[in-house]
Amino acid sequence: MSPPEREKRPPTEALSPDYTSKAHCTSVARQLRRRRAASWRLVPLDCGCRDPWPCRCTQPPLTDCQLDGWRDAAQHVLDEGYMPLVPLEVRRALWRREGTDRRLAELLHRGCGGAVA
Repeated sequence: MSPPEREKRPPTEALSPDYTSKAHCTSVARQLRRRRAASWRLVPLDCGCRDPWPCRCTQPPLTDCQLDGWRDAAQHVLDEGYMPLVPLEVRRALWRREGTDRRLAELLHRGCGGAVA
């Protein structure tokens, strides 16, 4: 019984600019796992989060001006025939406004299948 043949890599010049090797993907996953494990060794922040990098607890709430901008941008993208992926906190804030903003938030939520941006 002979050993299996090694998988040959494409030549370097044949790689597209967006080519990602499997080794790179696994190294990123490994780094994220190490970061998660290290975060459990840290003292929790005042908000209860252990890792300050993904913590969004200290961000100020969305202003009316920001919500108007998100609403107008989403409406513009919808008018062009595409479905915008709006962050969940923006959709929730639009839904709380009621009226046409609530209908827009429901349309955006259904259109993206509940995906979180």
